[in-house]
Amino acid sequence: MMGWISITLLVLAVICLIIGLLLSGSGSTTGLTALAGQDLELFKKTKDRGFVKILQMVMFILMFVIFAIAIVGAVTGAY
Repeated sequence: MMGWISITLLVLAVICLIIGLLLSGSGSTTGLTALAGQDLELFKKTKDRGFVKILQMVMFILMFVIFAIAIVGAVTGAY
């Protein structure tokens, strides 16, 4: 049986995948560039505004949340 940390990581990963697919048509770098290993211009000034900018910030924050949950799961052995 999966622990609560595994389920949380799975749900957040699916949310990030959906956000990445929504961002795939915007800008010169697509939403899934990190997964594809392409050029990711993280701190470059862009002209993205509105919904796209919000999705980019949500994706960025969710990656840190996933990383923190993975560390907590590894330290506590709660997988």
